[in-house]
Amino acid sequence: MQLKASTRTLLGKRSRRLHGEGKLAAVVYGHNTAATPLVLDRLEFQKVYVKSGRTHLVDLVVDGGRTEKVLVREIQTHPRRLGPIHVDFYQVSLEEKITVEVPVHLTGESAAVKRGDADILQPIHRVRVECLPTDIPEAFEVDLTPLEEIESELRISDLSVPKGVTVLDEPDELVIKIVHRRELKVEEEVPAAEAAVVGEGEEPTEEGAPAEQEEAETKE
Repeated sequence: MQLKASTRTLLGKRSRRLHGEGKLAAVVYGHNTAATPLVLDRLEFQKVYVKSGRTHLVDLVVDGGRTEKVLVREIQTHPRRLGPIHVDFYQVSLEEKITVEVPVHLTGESAAVKRGDADILQPIHRVRVECLPTDIPEAFEVDLTPLEEIESELRISDLSVPKGVTVLDEPDELVIKIVHRRELKVEEEVPAAEAAVVGEGEEPTEEGAPAEQEEAETKE
C-alpha cells in the first residue's frame, strides 16, 4: 500500500486550515530519523488506513522521492469534526524488531451464548507483541465455538502465535471468558410520601400513624 505525502511548512495552529482544504497534518519519526512534519490528502489516507490498520506496512512516498516503510502509530481526532485531524507515522527498519499491539478478532459462536444463557467477557482487545515489521500478525483469531459452557475461558497462553512473534503480555492474562448472562434487577421503590419516618429514639407506630396522633388518642 502506498501513500503520498509532502513536507509541511505550516505548523501549530496555522496547520488547522489544512482540514478545510481536504488535507491532513501528519508527522513521521522513528528509526534513526528526526521527526518530519507532513501533509497528506485526507481521503487518500482514510482509504489506505481501512486496509492497513496499525499492523500493515505502508509505503510513504515523501515529496515524490524517497519511500519510507511506516506504520500508523497514532491518530488524533476532533470532537466536532469528522475523521482524523493528525496522524503519527513510525518509520521502521525491516531488520530490527519492534513492539506493536495486535487486535483480537472473535469468530464462531459459543453454544451457551447462542442459547441465551451467557455473555462474552473480553478484558483484552489488543495483544502486545515484539517481532520484525514483516512478521506482524494482522490479528489474533479466537474461535468461540470450543467455549461451549459457562465459565469456559481462553488466556494469552492459549493464543496461536506465529513463528518469529513474541507475546509480551503475561501468559495468564484473561482474553475471553463465557460468563452468566447479566440480568437487570429492578428494585421496588417506595414513594417517600408513603414511607413511615421514624425519629431517633422513637418506635414505629401501627399502620404508620404519626407519634403525635398516638399520643393524643392516649390522653383521650
